[in-house]
Parts: sequence; C-alpha cells; structure tokens
Amino acid sequence: MEEKTVVETFKCYTNSTSERSDTLFDKQIWRVSDVARFMDCSIGHIYNLVSDEKIPRIKRGKFLYFIPTEILNWILKGEMQ
Repeated sequence: MEEKTVVETFKCYTNSTSERSDTLFDKQIWRVSDVARFMDCSIGHIYNLVSDEKIPRIKRGKFLYFIPTEILNWILKGEMQ
C-alpha cells in the first residue's frame, strides 16, 4: 500500500473545490495570516497559540513563520505536549 504525503492526506479530508487549501499549500512558508486563514480562526487566536507555545513555529527576530506541513501534522496529531 502506497503511503500518502501529509498534503495528500489533508486533501482527502477537504472538499475538492477548496481553493483555500490548494493555494496555501503552494507556499513553503506561512505567516500568521496564512495560518489563521487555513484554520479559519482569528489572527489573535494564532498569537495566543504561539504565546502559549502550543503551535509549531519559527521566530526570526520579530517575525513568526510557520511550515505548512508542520501545522497540518500538529492539527492531525492534536495539541502539542
């Protein structure tokens, strides 16, 4: 049996007409607004998750970056321990 990539797995769970996930996964790095759009929540909620160290992220100086596949894995696994 062939293993699916994380993105392929996600697409199985989403509507095939969902342009939101397709265009977001074209990017290799997300900013806060991209994560909020993907998760369909507010930017403030993403900052709260970052502040509570509950979401995988990379901080360079004053900027936050997110790797799309890490965010998807985090969602599929549940909350970080």
